Amino acid sequence: MIFKQADSKVKDIEILHQLLQRSDLTQQTRQHIEHHLRLIRSGIKGEAESAYQLQFHFGNHSEWVIINDLRLKYQGKVAQIDHLLINRHMQIFVCESKRITGSLIINEQGEFSRIYEGNEQGMSSPLEQNRRHISLLNNLLLSDKIQLPSRFGRKLRPSLYSLILVSNDACIRRPRNPVSGLDSVIKNEQLQTKVQQLSKPAGILSFIRTAPIASMQKFARQLVQLHQPARYDWPSYFGLNKSSDQLITKSAHIAHPQNENLSSATYYFCSMCHKNISSGVVDYCRNHKNIFGGKIYCYQCQQKIKQQ
Repeated sequence: MIFKQADSKVKDIEILHQLLQRSDLTQQTRQHIEHHLRLIRSGIKGEAESAYQLQFHFGNHSEWVIINDLRLKYQGKVAQIDHLLINRHMQIFVCESKRITGSLIINEQGEFSRIYEGNEQGMSSPLEQNRRHISLLNNLLLSDKIQLPSRFGRKLRPSLYSLILVSNDACIRRPRNPVSGLDSVIKNEQLQTKVQQLSKPAGILSFIRTAPIASMQKFARQLVQLHQPARYDWPSYFGLNKSSDQLITKSAHIAHPQNENLSSATYYFCSMCHKNISSGVVDYCRNHKNIFGGKIYCYQCQQKIKQQ
């Protein structure tokens, strides 16, 4: 059963297209915006391909639950989980989708890169990314924010598995020597086979560790209720001045920190390293336009600008 579909990215795409119409864009900023549009569209395609496989194989089974695009916050950390697949044995498959056109390359040190427009480019490790997601999710499940299903008076402890789902048309180049965790990097079409391998029942223990369907679904609903959609202040992300972007942010219903009645927070980013920054840092940069040229930088990048 599907308990949550992916959040719509239409608003983000609309805002980015509106930003491209501004007359005060530098060529570098324009390319930056276009790059993010490509990333969003690529992410949508990658997640849709994985979501199709999940729905095709598990969507019509009452003993399985699918949660797409789940964003969780806990203890000051955030996990943007592409897909969760949960069964009655409380096995949770945490899936990270990667849209790769061309080749995905993994070297002997477990480092990832991809071939883009004929050039090899380094990329963040989806294995490490998913490990962080699993760590946050595990800590959340150990807290009092989630009521775990029980069987014969005992709570069922979930087992978490990492799966990296890569586009079917990608070429995965793996290292000759084994690297820990690489067996979880699979193509979307291999999803069902991999899940079946990992979710084989364990005799009598399987019966003891099987949650009632209603309890499993209640558990899934709790996770969905904790979902916090991401809201981005795109103009600030690209270092665009506030006076010119007021109409855009208003039409897109982006929350601002000064409006205490809004429940969704605004997320600001450093224009140089793209790190999340607080509204206080944003105000400091805006009050020192003579130094930062109207762009927003984190503290570390501010020091670099000042030294130039």
